[in-house]
Formats: sequence, C-alpha cells, structure tokens
Amino acid sequence: MGNERRSAIEHLHWLGIALITLGVAAVLAPVVAGSALVMVIGFILLIAGIVPIVRELKAEASKEKTIGLTLGIITALAGIAIIGHPLFGLAFLTLLLVGYFVVEGVWKIVVSFQYMPATGSKWLLASGVLSLVLGLLIWNQWPVSGMWAVGVLVGVNLLGTGLALVTLASTLNRSPDRGA
Repeated sequence: MGNERRSAIEHLHWLGIALITLGVAAVLAPVVAGSALVMVIGFILLIAGIVPIVRELKAEASKEKTIGLTLGIITALAGIAIIGHPLFGLAFLTLLLVGYFVVEGVWKIVVSFQYMPATGSKWLLASGVLSLVLGLLIWNQWPVSGMWAVGVLVGVNLLGTGLALVTLASTLNRSPDRGA
C-alpha cells in the first residue's frame, strides 16, 4: 500500500475517532453541545450581518443600500440576540427541528404509500413514522426539550459519522491497493 494512501486511511481513522469522542461528549452533555452549536450559529449570523453593513456603508446612496443595510442590521442583531441569550436560541432551534422532523415524517409516509408494493417502501414508512414521532415527542416537551434535543441529535450524528469513518478506514486498510 502506498504511503499517501496509508496516510489518507490513517487520517480517516483518526477523524472518525475524534468524531466518535465528540459525539459521545455531546450525548453526555447535550446542553453544552446544543449551546455551543447555538453560539456558532450566533457568530455566523453576526458576521453575516456585519459584512453587508460594511459593504453598504461604503457603497453610494441608493434604494438597494437601504435594503442591504436593513437586512445586515437585522441579521447582526439576530446574531447578537442568540449570543446574548443562547438558551433562547436553543429553544428556537429546537422548534425548527420539530418542524423539520414533522414535515420530513409526513413526506416520507406519503411517499412510502406511493411506492408501497416496492421492496423497501416499508423501511421508508418506518423512517417516516420515526421522524414524525420524534418531532412530536420533542414538541410535547418543548421548551424543556431544547435543553437536550439539539445536543443529543448532534451527538448521535457525530457518533454515527465517526463510526462510519472508522469502519471505512478499516475496510480500506484491508482492501488491496487499487490504482496507487
């Protein structure tokens, strides 16, 4: 096996282990993980608001300048509000997740019935029911669910991605060198 390929496989392996570690930490401390995610979103919004404000202040006067400035200010203020009140941001993000899971669940259920005789349509139906139930469970406990839902879901995602990368690296390590 070539050194470049071996190095790439090692990177995949260690990235997978790092993601597994972060995933476990997020599941064990969901409030911290959710708050950290909300803070990142807050800073992204703040930067996304400052950039057009600076750009529009340098531009010549026009109707578009007013609109760009207004949108930049609103975006920056949203970022500041989220950074200043991360639990509010976490509660709002949780509501967005509820909406996503409910809409995704209903969509999967409807689509699964359209493909019902096909193999695998029952898996799509089960996935849709699971998404719908998850959305409704989070909604039923909202706003308290904001304290755990985002962190746990991010943690499970990181854990799953990390396991997939470690498995992929292990499989690539055992496979013969192709094209290298």
